[in-house]
Amino acid sequence: MQAMRFLGIVLLVLGVGACAPQKRPGTPPKHVLLITVDTLRADHMSAWMYGRPTTFIGASDEDKLAGRDLCLDRLAEEGVMFQKAFAPRGMTTPSLASLMTGLTPLEHGVLTNGLVLDEGYSTLAESFAAAGFDTAGFSANRLVSKLSGLGQGFGTFETYHGEDRDLDAIRGAMGWLNERDLDAGPPIFLWLHLVGPHLPYDPLPVGSGAGAVTFKDRFVDPDYHGPANGSREFLDAAYGAGTPLSGLDVNHIVSLYDGEVARVAYLLRTFLQLYSGVYEDPAKRRLDDTLLVFASDHGEELYEHNGYWAHSKSVYSSVLHVPLFIRHPGSLTGRRVIDEIVTLEDIKPTLLEWFDLPPGDVIYGRSLLPLVDTYDEFEFTSRPAYGMWSDKILTVRAPKADGSGDWRLVWNPDKLEPNDTPPGAYPIPELALYDTAFDPKEQHDVRAEHPKVVEELLLAMQAWRAERQLIRRAELNSEQSKIAGELGYLDGTAEAPKE
Repeated sequence: MQAMRFLGIVLLVLGVGACAPQKRPGTPPKHVLLITVDTLRADHMSAWMYGRPTTFIGASDEDKLAGRDLCLDRLAEEGVMFQKAFAPRGMTTPSLASLMTGLTPLEHGVLTNGLVLDEGYSTLAESFAAAGFDTAGFSANRLVSKLSGLGQGFGTFETYHGEDRDLDAIRGAMGWLNERDLDAGPPIFLWLHLVGPHLPYDPLPVGSGAGAVTFKDRFVDPDYHGPANGSREFLDAAYGAGTPLSGLDVNHIVSLYDGEVARVAYLLRTFLQLYSGVYEDPAKRRLDDTLLVFASDHGEELYEHNGYWAHSKSVYSSVLHVPLFIRHPGSLTGRRVIDEIVTLEDIKPTLLEWFDLPPGDVIYGRSLLPLVDTYDEFEFTSRPAYGMWSDKILTVRAPKADGSGDWRLVWNPDKLEPNDTPPGAYPIPELALYDTAFDPKEQHDVRAEHPKVVEELLLAMQAWRAERQLIRRAELNSEQSKIAGELGYLDGTAEAPKE
């Protein structure tokens, strides 16, 4: 019996059991709009039942009837929400490379920021470009640039460095869109990557003067008068020195992070209203002709482990759990809230199947269409979500056999401690098991109480790692490494990971 259970886990690891889909019903979308937000935790979006309205913006009945109610919460509600989506790495370039290629970091080789995706890998943008789509990318993160290799397949790719990079990226995207006829012209694949929730947490107002919309004080306690703020200087110093922060301090800093999330949500609502054409004369609803995919590259620790605020050292759900929803009412026929474990690697094959495009190279990700449409007669093959720090520390999120929640197993066989900047202690146990149903913050190791679970998950993780291969090693780019250092990931002298 034990051997059969292990075999079942291995089959899930290797992705055995997929079948060919049937032809899809409904009205197919014409365009694709991919929006990713850097450092956005799923559980800090009000659409994911967070207690603060970070991603909800109220609308009048008139706006709702006119199709102008385009806040993220409403769009997620109208689409399909994946409650348990996970990134493979708590870093931007590795996770986005996985999104674009459908491969894990162990396969595409981009294990850390500063490494460049090899042009030999086929990307999502290349697939759409080959199918005749007009492709463009606009990024507010300097790491997400042509230098990173993530621009492969985009006819236009722009990266912004200014003080209000998110607004600049949106303006760039709108300028590109205004040069195109979205109604009669060729279809588009547009990627917009915003960075607001990334450190430092200091949300700017939108607009100026009396009409400015402010976010810095939106969630903070007006009676807080402590020393804490969302600057790198304060947070890095406190973390590096191991200085304990009070509950009031932590709440104040998290409130500033939430203000950043609310600002991004506000900007995106405006962008989507302009994109859709709801204020044009006559008004249009172009978003209904568009497959909208919304995701994050990773989350943020927010002091939950080792007094750490950022993300690159973490292998926990606070960083690896990301929001993901897909919206196109015309071709969605099934469930609206999905509790299956899915990953960023699944986005590429899902979109290719949605548009009946060739699947291309063999990839790790699998299409999510069987989960969201009732026409599919075959079952979706469940499997765990694997994550990592570099290729040295591994973690897995897997469902319990009785369906009562998930396990997370962390495995640090070499007893390493992540050395990303900023400097500071971030011990990770050699082996730890967390019951996320009762311990969602993953604070209490229960491996002693569940030795069989540990054994099974560890065997599955080892089999998964053995199956993945570093076919090509991504190469370190000096300019990308310098940018990574300036953004607080590397010291600028990092070397590519050793074999």
